[in-house]
Amino acid sequence: MRLPKLRSLLPVLSAAALCLALAACKSDEQKLAEFLDRGKQALDAEKYDEAVIEYRNVLQLDPNHPEAHYALARSYTALQKLKEAYWELHEAVRLDPSNIDARVSFAQFSLLAKDYEEVLAQADAIVAQEPDRASAYTLRGEALTALERFDEAEQAFAKAIEVAKPEDAPSHLSNMVQFQSRRGNLEAARTYIDRLVELEPSFRSYSILGRHLVRTGESAGAEAAFKKALEVAKQSRSVGYRNLAGFYFNEDRLGDAVATLEKGIEVADDDGKLDLIYLLARFYISQGDTEKADALVEQATEAKADDAQPWLVLSAYRGRQSDFDGALAAVDKALEIDPKNRAAQLRKAELKVDTGYRNKDDAAIAEGRAIVDDVLAVEPSNPEALFVRAKIEMAELDPKAAAQTLRSALDIRPDWAQGRFVLGSALMLLGDQNGARAELARAVELDPALLEARRALARIHSALGEHEYAIEQGRAYLREKPDDAATRILVAQSLVNLGKRDEAFAELSKIPEADRDADSWYAVGRMNMVEGKLDAAREALLRADAGRPNHPDILDALHRIDVRTGRLDESLARIRKAVEAEPENPKLAMLEGNAALAQRDLAGAEAAYKRAVELDPADSSAFQRLAGFYSMTNRLDESVATLQRSLEKNPNDARLHERLATLLEYQGKVDDAMRHYEEAIGLDSSLGESKNNLAYLIAEKGGDLDRALDLAQEAKALLPDNPSAADTLGWVLFKRGIPSAAIGYLREAVAGFGAEDDRLGIVRYHLAQAYEANEQPDKALETLEEALTAAQRGASKGREPSWLADVRTMAERLRKS
Repeated sequence: MRLPKLRSLLPVLSAAALCLALAACKSDEQKLAEFLDRGKQALDAEKYDEAVIEYRNVLQLDPNHPEAHYALARSYTALQKLKEAYWELHEAVRLDPSNIDARVSFAQFSLLAKDYEEVLAQADAIVAQEPDRASAYTLRGEALTALERFDEAEQAFAKAIEVAKPEDAPSHLSNMVQFQSRRGNLEAARTYIDRLVELEPSFRSYSILGRHLVRTGESAGAEAAFKKALEVAKQSRSVGYRNLAGFYFNEDRLGDAVATLEKGIEVADDDGKLDLIYLLARFYISQGDTEKADALVEQATEAKADDAQPWLVLSAYRGRQSDFDGALAAVDKALEIDPKNRAAQLRKAELKVDTGYRNKDDAAIAEGRAIVDDVLAVEPSNPEALFVRAKIEMAELDPKAAAQTLRSALDIRPDWAQGRFVLGSALMLLGDQNGARAELARAVELDPALLEARRALARIHSALGEHEYAIEQGRAYLREKPDDAATRILVAQSLVNLGKRDEAFAELSKIPEADRDADSWYAVGRMNMVEGKLDAAREALLRADAGRPNHPDILDALHRIDVRTGRLDESLARIRKAVEAEPENPKLAMLEGNAALAQRDLAGAEAAYKRAVELDPADSSAFQRLAGFYSMTNRLDESVATLQRSLEKNPNDARLHERLATLLEYQGKVDDAMRHYEEAIGLDSSLGESKNNLAYLIAEKGGDLDRALDLAQEAKALLPDNPSAADTLGWVLFKRGIPSAAIGYLREAVAGFGAEDDRLGIVRYHLAQAYEANEQPDKALETLEEALTAAQRGASKGREPSWLADVRTMAERLRKS
């Protein structure tokens, strides 16, 4: 963003003011101690939102308080605010290099961020202080592996095993096994597996041995290992049966696999039994034998025909196969056997609600709701009843109420995969993508077979830019649902974002051409556009347009190609034909404006944008497009007026407030700009640029510096690599009388701006003032000379900065001193 103009210098404290400042110190110390105490109590009680508030209060008084930064990092981590946690860990380590726990966490975060050099630096610092900290060597090994420095990585993993405490040795041996296996060093991996089995003859160890022997082709040994794992298992018996059955299936020993799963179904608890039944059915489904899968579940049910539980399992299975009538019949059978069975009652309520909304059957919805209300009247905390109520609330488009209800259910039953899935879905509708990701990931962890959770999780990862995870979850889903074109397109798009275009095309090619719909052709067209294959892209997009005529996104992509290939007349004709077909479509009106603008038809563009606004006054994007047109044509007053009109229709649109504030600031209407920045961040706390700009304006106007510091710190956490955010935070710290803390941020800002950036001069001026206040006049003068050089370069282009006179005056004074 453009930095606002500098208006004043830091006033020199008078003796009286200094005395007052000193008198206030004791009071600040008392407040700081209280904030720390309350923060610790909140953190200990796992009230993380409250802890964040208290520790941020600490940092307002002392921005360089290492304990507060570390405690904030822990709180943010618990709240799944990982970007904020990463920043706070960075500060905690910078301010207190002796905090080993902070270093370990910072290294772990850096590993996730793929900043491998930082991981190595932190691991080395940890080892320097605690040479026997095994986790530091493990972190070092993982970073070196990622950097393909494999010999050093092996040494690091070996050192971790050497120094590990006896109780921790198995996990470090497992790390080495994974490393050697990934490298293809199977003999070395076997050596470490044997040590692991000897040290800890557990379910995990024998399972690792079994998987290794499968890889080396030692079938007899693998079978023995999986059997041994099952023998020693204490809490993972159903998993043991699943692993052994999987081995048999891979060996084409279908009879043994079925027998193993049937034995597991016989001895497993209810949850494990259900999982094993589904697994066996899925094996048959994957082979295209749905009849055998159905027969298997039916057989498991008939074996205990007088028990309600198998009928409930059958109902769940049929529901997953979209056989809702069959699912309802099975649950009715369970209720016939046990009319008071709560699980059966609530399963029936869930099915009635689901089918009622699907078929628009109000009577079925009412029946399901009545069952839920009756159960909750007797058992207000029944989690299954709360779950069905939440599904009703979701169907009634009240995700906020659904999320609250589901949290109540999960407080009672925290390891409920289906509950986590529906809560994640509710949070998606509420726009809480980070919260949705956490819930959906937990759902998949609890039940890897919950395919709809995987599909939703893939979408969330994609929306958050976490494309590797989107691909992983999408492909896991597609293994079971290979005909889901929408998910395959999502995986392909994520591959493109990672630069893996060949893989992306291969993914899309798995959709048979005869089965491609408009969305599939649109995806093919977009990928060809990315590749620069405009003819192929245009052909695919024309096929998409034929399948879904008048779709704005398809027409927009075609228009972009036509602009590049000189087919503007053809494009405009196509768009106007769509407008004639759907004259009330505001998106098409905006697209017509874009096409007119591409042909320099300013009057036509303005008329089309105005029509888009008239067609949908609630769509802020139409107003923003018209406002952008006015800005581009230097009609700033009309641009401001247009945004103000949009805010009358869309008062809760944070981005509108931010854009209007930026324009008002550019026009010098600072008070109005500040008001709209406040509105923007009040509506959306993630708007880092609004927080940054508002903090700067407050500091420039001599306003509440505590408030400015709070905003600047939040902006820096949201925009960690933005030099303007570093400059603002440094400038506010300087204004607040803490030049020593300001210098580091201002130097970061100087390094962040390019040599030709016009903003570099004023940032150097800020840094010079901080140096002088920190009693470093030589550094201040050196920095001022650099600022003058940058300013003179700007002046040679006819743009002499307004602050240049102040820089010259300060430099002259320092030269004489």
